[in-house]
Amino acid sequence: MKSNMGKNDDTENPSLSSLKDRARTIRTDILAMIYAAQSGHPGGSLSAADIVTALYFSLLKIEPQNPYWADRDRFILSKGHACPVWYACLAERGFFPVDELLTLREINGRLQGHPDMKKTPGVDFTTGSLGQGLSAGVGMALGLKAEKRECRVYVMLGDGELNEGQVWEAAMAAAKFWLDNLTVFIDYNNLQLDGRCDEVMPIEPLKEKWESFNWNVTEIDGHDMQAIIKAIEDAQKVKGKPSVIIAHTIKGKGVSFMEDECHWHGKVPNKEEFLQAIREVNPGGKPPPLVEKALAVQHDREDAFRRESLAPIKETLSHSRDAKPTRDAFGEILVELGEEYPEVVVFEADISTSTRTCLFAEQYPERFFQFGVAEANMMAAAAGMATLGKVPFVSTYAVFASMRACEQVRTLIAYPNLKVKIAVSHGGITPANDGVTHQGSEDIGIMRTIPNMTVIMPADYNATKQLVREALHHPGPVYLRFTRDAVPFVYEEDEQFEIGKGKILIEGKDFSLIAIGDMISVALEAAELLKRKGIQAEVIDMHTLKPIDSELIIASVMKTKKAITIEDHQIHNGLGSAVAEVLGEKAPHPIRRIGLRDTFAESGRYDLLLKKYGMDAIAVVRAAEELMIK
Repeated sequence: MKSNMGKNDDTENPSLSSLKDRARTIRTDILAMIYAAQSGHPGGSLSAADIVTALYFSLLKIEPQNPYWADRDRFILSKGHACPVWYACLAERGFFPVDELLTLREINGRLQGHPDMKKTPGVDFTTGSLGQGLSAGVGMALGLKAEKRECRVYVMLGDGELNEGQVWEAAMAAAKFWLDNLTVFIDYNNLQLDGRCDEVMPIEPLKEKWESFNWNVTEIDGHDMQAIIKAIEDAQKVKGKPSVIIAHTIKGKGVSFMEDECHWHGKVPNKEEFLQAIREVNPGGKPPPLVEKALAVQHDREDAFRRESLAPIKETLSHSRDAKPTRDAFGEILVELGEEYPEVVVFEADISTSTRTCLFAEQYPERFFQFGVAEANMMAAAAGMATLGKVPFVSTYAVFASMRACEQVRTLIAYPNLKVKIAVSHGGITPANDGVTHQGSEDIGIMRTIPNMTVIMPADYNATKQLVREALHHPGPVYLRFTRDAVPFVYEEDEQFEIGKGKILIEGKDFSLIAIGDMISVALEAAELLKRKGIQAEVIDMHTLKPIDSELIIASVMKTKKAITIEDHQIHNGLGSAVAEVLGEKAPHPIRRIGLRDTFAESGRYDLLLKKYGMDAIAVVRAAEELMIK
């Protein structure tokens, strides 16, 4: 068996049995780090384990002690949610200590929720937003060819991300430029987040598709180590065209209760499931030390979380008898609206369990349209259907709706002023553990700049139900932003809302505290803390960012003479900018903006991220005290 390892490597010519042993170790590492983090994606990580193991322990030309060696082979994990398999291989190959795997998704850590080339040694490219990795691989392969370097580029794609049109644009480009130094793996486990590939968005005939794009195509069992090695070595011999290896795999491979089960895409095992999974991956063997360490780490984190005082929010809010994610309210009201209005239809991008549109799909399957991982296509199709008198609710994550599909939203929906309702979950940094690629912290600013677009973010579950109903009746496009995590109840069930009209939650005389969405809870907590210091804040829920309630802002600030805005968003072009524009033009007064300050965030627990980036109640209190002095 040929090896292309770096010059200072001691693992040349590994036997097939040793590679299989390595793959078991990698699977153990995957399970341990996800359990310790209580977050991550086990299914797709386990399905890719044999392929990534073969690459890192037999075939890649790399030097772990010199991760930026110019003549190294490159690997891109385009299905970035499966990064635990990559991190495990990097650690076991010596890029960083194996024990560091237990810092997966921890704040200030190097192992982010999706691969990050800025933080993790050995990661050649940042990924996470599906469908983009192959384009980066094309660029790398093209550049290496131009420099006449004898190294190769390997890209792993998930089967679901083949829904994205950019994959096929990259496939055309790779063939055009004769990139025979590029090899692609397709981890074909036939499961996406919302179901089987042939149900979500059929990708067959897959072999013929790639052949028609002038690629060299091989199909293998993606868990047969010998077949994996042979397919890679054969691809290295191909001249004049890129190669793709369609690897038929099993999602959750190695763990019986995870195998071929869609819901283990991003589910974390409990302690009993974790220990059972470890026994199955290591039959008859003693659990590796990392397993015991993972159990200890998780136990310590649970204890620390219980000790930390997150209680002030619950104690402060008089209406916070409970907490629910606003996305739950969206899913429920959508079903109600579907019954009342037959013109309501729903478009989804393979994350219906996350966005809660699955509830509508169960009730009205004939009015639910699954577009797979293809947000730009989905937006354009929704625009087309809207011309027929339908009212499409288009659902995905904030980061994908506002950026990947931005031109479609602007030109095809907003410009003709079509009655399309863009309903997004995971707004701001609430997808905390997932990291930068899934944190849409620029979205409402982008949407706010688009003419004809109305922008709304409800504060709680009850507000969501009312404002979604209002959005349905609004004559033009609306961007609705919801939270992933539970937020405390602020309003009673019968509270009424009007688009463009904010609400005063607490009257005060010392300064105006204007917030939006889940940050209303932070504002109310801060107001209670300030009250104890003798400072009376006027708390305003500016649920509609556009059109903003200028009259309410001016009236409040003319009374208090000072303003603070709070948003889970960049301070540029979001709520803070909108309020500053109102005050600057009509009622100049001091203002402080709280939010992300021209920075990306990172992986970590949401409350810890708010603290780190100066967006929690303590930061609001500090800003208020400084403002009072001035």
